Amino acid sequence: MDGLYLAASGAAAGLQTLDFVTSNLANLSTPGFRRVMATTQAVNGNGSPYEYAEAPASASIDMHQGPLQSTGNPLDVAITGSGFLVVQTPDGYAYTRNGELQISESGELMAAGAPVVGEGGGTITLTPGTVSVGGDGTISVNGQPRGRIALADPSGLTLTPIGQGLYRPAGGATLPLGGEGQFHQGFIETSTGSDVAQMVSMMSISRNYESSMKAVQAIDENHSRTIDAFTLNA
Repeated sequence: MDGLYLAASGAAAGLQTLDFVTSNLANLSTPGFRRVMATTQAVNGNGSPYEYAEAPASASIDMHQGPLQSTGNPLDVAITGSGFLVVQTPDGYAYTRNGELQISESGELMAAGAPVVGEGGGTITLTPGTVSVGGDGTISVNGQPRGRIALADPSGLTLTPIGQGLYRPAGGATLPLGGEGQFHQGFIETSTGSDVAQMVSMMSISRNYESSMKAVQAIDENHSRTIDAFTLNA
């Protein structure tokens, strides 16, 4: 049974890692997306055969700066630095690097489908006109400042993706406003994932999973033959 457990643990860890890679591939075109990196390790079995089993994969977020891409859209902003945009959701603050800004029908500045938070903690409302965004996040309409986009710095914390390119710190912590970052109008930050690297990972994981399942099948067949032989000789 030890061999069966070892092989099955490898297959289970592979499936979990494959979920992370699939998510990375699906979000390659999501501005500001941070790829999920999976780490697997052996179970501490204190000298038993189980110490060579694979523990469930743990996930971490790649916090490296993504490449900037010019769009020419005045409502697109990319951030260089560690700061994340802060948005107000029904469940509290969430954080994103998706700088594809929009303006709602009521004039609220939006990002990733939620109102953008300004440096004072409130949302930002714009009037019709030409929008400009300064390097410090000050947003103006026809040259008149309408607010300053807030940033928050999640450095050193574990982020959890919640969909739509949004993240929250593990444990539900709320970050203080005032993160570091430089705004670049007319640009977006692209995903930190690489399509080639993710496809290579997917193929490698698939092969490892197939090998693990073949081992499970072989061990199971050996067990069945042993049981049959014991039954016949009983």
